[in-house]
Amino acid sequence: MRRKWLVALLSVIMLFGVVPAYGAEDSGESLVWEGYNSHTKSSEIYLTTSTSNDSTVIFTFPTEIRGSKLVGEWVYFLLLDGTSESFAHIAKIKKDGSAFTYVSKDADYMDFQVAGDTIYFSKRKKDMDVDAPVSFGSMKMDGTDEKIIQLNSHLKVAGIKKPFLIYQGYIYYVDRNNGKLYRMKLDGTGAKVISSGYVDSLEIYGDILFFAEDGPKNDKGVLVDLKSTKRKVFSSDNHIEPLRYDNNKFYYLTWGSTENYIYVFDRYTGKKNKLFSLRNDDYFLGNFGEDFVFESYSRGFAFKVGYNGKIKNKYW
Repeated sequence: MRRKWLVALLSVIMLFGVVPAYGAEDSGESLVWEGYNSHTKSSEIYLTTSTSNDSTVIFTFPTEIRGSKLVGEWVYFLLLDGTSESFAHIAKIKKDGSAFTYVSKDADYMDFQVAGDTIYFSKRKKDMDVDAPVSFGSMKMDGTDEKIIQLNSHLKVAGIKKPFLIYQGYIYYVDRNNGKLYRMKLDGTGAKVISSGYVDSLEIYGDILFFAEDGPKNDKGVLVDLKSTKRKVFSSDNHIEPLRYDNNKFYYLTWGSTENYIYVFDRYTGKKNKLFSLRNDDYFLGNFGEDFVFESYSRGFAFKVGYNGKIKNKYW
């Protein structure tokens, strides 16, 4: 039941306005995310830097934008072609708003991650059945030398924020058949199961892997030190959305019926504490320096929040 509720909620977010839960990437000093301008009826990419208290619109397009990633001076993102909510071009633009370029020729990409000088992606032809397996592959940052690593991969792409992550020569992905988390080499070999149950969110912070398993009564958060494989586990009454990992502390969000709650879990002591609460339509955009950045769908602005829960700045 919880999995169906989560998928439904993510679908509502995608259909009715801002798409922050799917589109934020931060470097600590800069933050990019996507929003929907109801006045112009277009999607926009916003950029905030440490030198400004305001957000700048660097790109506007009449169809949906998602998955923005800041890579040096460039913002890479998925640009839907207007015919489907699942398929898109991979495009890029400089963070000053210049030099818009299509990286991919086709609009059949579903997700991508950047590792070093390589883009890894999942894709599927539009004329294929919606339940058909996706292909997993790679290309150079300019879209050349595209290679399909697995033609019929086991990557799950629906109902999860990040279907796969890249770390030191491995891909961590959720399996489309059993919902478990796996690790395999980037050449598609050596698949190994990591989780014991259904995984509904994952993230990597440096050498720390986080994933959340959906249980019959409670969600289970798991933090894995990828250097030693040591694990720390904690429980949650609701779905766990990862926010940040800093100084052995894991910050996460849970969704309530009327409010969202921010918690911190200490990986060494095993203790967790509630930090503050937010409105239930406040969605996480990313980290900006030492602060969290959220967007309020109903109020129409993004805002920066300190660890004490106080709003520091509002954007657009």
